[in-house]
Amino acid sequence: MIEGRVRDVIASVFSVHPDELPARLDPDTLPGWTSLRQVQLVLALEREFGVEVDPVLVPDLVSERAIVEMLAEAAA
Repeated sequence: MIEGRVRDVIASVFSVHPDELPARLDPDTLPGWTSLRQVQLVLALEREFGVEVDPVLVPDLVSERAIVEMLAEAAA
């Protein structure tokens, strides 16, 4: 399931156990979600899912939902 894989990548980038992630993932709920960490997250997502994220989209990928939607569109 794509959501589970996304959560695993987020947990890895933010150095937390997936079970410790809040239900809603965004910069307001996950301490340390900085612009640098966001770039690291996008690079990790590209590796995990074998996609290339358009740099124009990076500023919009500020929630788990936005990430999942972007990946679903990339897979279509």
